[in-house]
Order: sequence, then C-alpha cells, then structure tokens
Amino acid sequence: MFFLLFTFPPSARAASVIQIFDHSEWDQFLKEFVNEKGEVNYREAKKKPDHLLHYLEKIKSIPEEHLKEWPREEKIAIFINTYNAAVIKIILDHYPVKSIMEIPGVWDDAVVLIGTPIKTSQPEAYSLNQIRRDLLMQKFRDEKILFALGSGAKSSPLLQKNAYTAASLEGQLYLVARKYANDVSVNQIDPQAKKIILSKIFKWYGTDFLLNWGDLPEPARWKVEEQAVLSFFAHYLEDAKKIEFLKEGTYKVKYRDFDWRLNEAPLAEGR
Repeated sequence: MFFLLFTFPPSARAASVIQIFDHSEWDQFLKEFVNEKGEVNYREAKKKPDHLLHYLEKIKSIPEEHLKEWPREEKIAIFINTYNAAVIKIILDHYPVKSIMEIPGVWDDAVVLIGTPIKTSQPEAYSLNQIRRDLLMQKFRDEKILFALGSGAKSSPLLQKNAYTAASLEGQLYLVARKYANDVSVNQIDPQAKKIILSKIFKWYGTDFLLNWGDLPEPARWKVEEQAVLSFFAHYLEDAKKIEFLKEGTYKVKYRDFDWRLNEAPLAEGR
C-alpha cells in the first residue's frame, strides 16, 4: 500500500482525512545513483532502473480524488519528485546522449503520467513544462520550487540525494534556494568589478519571483522581474558585502550562458 489513511469520527472525517504518499523508492534511487555534486550515474541507473520505474508506476496509479484532497505540501513534494524522476527516465530512455536537448519534444510531449481519474481509469498525461508551469508554479506561487527542479543539465539546480517530502518540504526548499543563490559557479556577484552575472534561470522565469519580492533599489532602473530577482538575492545571499552592493544599484544585470551538457557523474565513479 503506497499511502496511509487515518480516519476520524464521522463529524470530523471530511476535514481530517490525511493521506501520506510513500517516496521511499525514489529516495533509494537518488541515494544509489546521485552523488554529492548532484550528478547522476546514468550508466548504472540504466542497468538497474527498478526503483525509478516502480516509483513512477505509483505516481501513475494515484487515485485522482486522493491527489485533489492532499494538503499543499504533499502535492508539491509529489510534483517535484515526479518532475525529477521523469527527467531521469526520459534521459535513460535515450541514453547515451550528451545533452537532454538532443531529445525531441523533451519539454512539451505529454509523456508523464500522474494520477488516474475514477471515471476514465486512464492516467492523466503531462509534459515536463506542464508539471513545472501548471501543476507547480501557477498553483503554488513559490519561486523556491524552481531550485528543486533538475533539468538534467550541468547548469540546472542540483539534484538532491533525498526525496522531497511533505514533512520536510519548507526546509528543503529553503536550503536549495539558498544554495543556488550562493553558488558562484552559476551566479557571479562581484562588488569590486561592479558586475552581476546570473544564471539564465532568473531570466527565463523572472515573472515567478514577482509575487514574493519587492523593488530593489530603484523601480525605474530595471524591469520589474529583475527587481524581484535582485530582492530574492538580497534575501538569500550569505555575503554581507554582496548584499550591500545589490542595494547600491551601481551595476547592470547580465546572464550566463546555460550549460546544457548532461549532468552525468564522471566515469571514475561508475560502479
């Protein structure tokens, strides 16, 4: 059984049903095939995909009414894990590839099955873009989610070695957002050179930062999306000098080329 059902007296039952999804198989897969740098051992994973495949089968088999009733954190954890698992599954289906961008229709083909309606008994199919945009960002409006989604590329947020769960979700999202903001390999904020070069993620998805972040420091200097992104950095950066530099506003924002090479673990780590 992949979920636990706790029931209460009839008077409280409608408001108190709690269903907890089991992410343990996805967690086992991550621990076995993802290293501390977020790189994936695709060679070995292709030989032993059982945990991944079983997990995606469970996702496909979730009764739609349960998915609708689950609390916010449970839904977010399910959709994040499903997105990341589906990315790896798609890559394994076409492996060996040098980049996920070599796979036709990778972002827009509806090949990810999530939940089964009672009326049709046919799983709902989504594309990776639909999961990110429709099931996650538009519904939950939390920009931290972006940093939990791995795109199979070297410049994407790193895969974690543990599954996202409802109980730990807020802490997990905070940590991955802070880690990505402070990663100098993708975001260069240099007070001495007076320059800022950010990951293309902040350009592509700048509108996702509008809800939670205000203007910094002069509304007329940048587009509203850039103002929101800079406010995000002012909150998450750990270097006080960089934060002060952001508030000065004496810079232009540029964006780093995105490295779409596969986030594959080096051959030396092959098992």
